[in-house]
Amino acid sequence: MTDAAVLAEAKQRLRRMMKARMEALGKDGIAARSRALCRQILASREFREADTVLGYLSFRNELSVDGVLREALRQGKTVTVPFIVSRTEFRAAVLPSLEGLPLDRYGIRTVPEPYRAVAPESIDLILVPGSAFTEQGARLGRGAGYYDRFLAASGGYRLAIACEDMLVESVPTDAWDQAMEAVVTETRWIRCHGR
Repeated sequence: MTDAAVLAEAKQRLRRMMKARMEALGKDGIAARSRALCRQILASREFREADTVLGYLSFRNELSVDGVLREALRQGKTVTVPFIVSRTEFRAAVLPSLEGLPLDRYGIRTVPEPYRAVAPESIDLILVPGSAFTEQGARLGRGAGYYDRFLAASGGYRLAIACEDMLVESVPTDAWDQAMEAVVTETRWIRCHGR
């Protein structure tokens, strides 16, 4: 087995473990953790000072940041979410509202077309989902590389969206995997070493 194959297998193994861990929390457990971490974000300087936010529209057992998106919209901030344009790329599409959103080809809520895209470098705060994170800011994504490609082109503050159950000692990483600047959970805000 090549080094790349060993690393890919290690990532898949950790993804399976984390998927089972999140499923074990159940809908109520995930909802409670989501509400608590949204409160942490809304109380932060990073959120207060951000004019443009990239969030995401949660799917299945993902932690929800709808509470943050709703408050950002209420405050008149520019709110964007991923709009998938290929198997490896998304654009930051302006979210006009959380109401009546259509589903994309993967069954994930998305913005209606036509949408307005925002340049990655103009985003101030990026809420980054994942499968697992370390307290040092390493991230294990879902495997398609969407966020790693986007973050490489962005200057925004990278905030990992996690719960304590998603924190692990180490994450297998490739050279292109992008690090987080902080990790927020339902109980704390962890400052990482930066980029």
